[in-house]
Amino acid sequence: MTHPLRKICVFLLRCQKAAAITEFALVAPIFLMGMFGIIETSRLLWTKQTLDEVAYATARCMSVSTSCTTAATQKDYAVARAGRYGLKILAANVTPTANTTCNALPTANQIVVSQTFNSVMDGFVPGFPASMTATGCYPRYPDPAS
Repeated sequence: MTHPLRKICVFLLRCQKAAAITEFALVAPIFLMGMFGIIETSRLLWTKQTLDEVAYATARCMSVSTSCTTAATQKDYAVARAGRYGLKILAANVTPTANTTCNALPTANQIVVSQTFNSVMDGFVPGFPASMTATGCYPRYPDPAS
């Protein structure tokens, strides 16, 4: 004579009606966390690359263009350049420095751009940056008028 509880256990072990949903429930959270982690890391890398390009382009504009002669026009150029990439930065987060030593280049123009990075991964991944800074340097050319 078999025990009723044993019959139920044997039945549940042989039953495969809910196997797919159970496997999905176990695998889906890991898959979704990985997918969204890749998306957020890609966004982080894209933002850093954009800030680097904006800083370099603005430092170059300071060196070779007559349209970036004042600090206000340099900041406006950086904000507009970042806007073309879809990144909104504030002029207050752009710091131009003219005629300085930067990356072993004497008399170079330097731009430092800072940006906060809001991410859903802040609480989950230790070391995920809350802000980023990019520095761009470009050598100064002598003024042809002097």
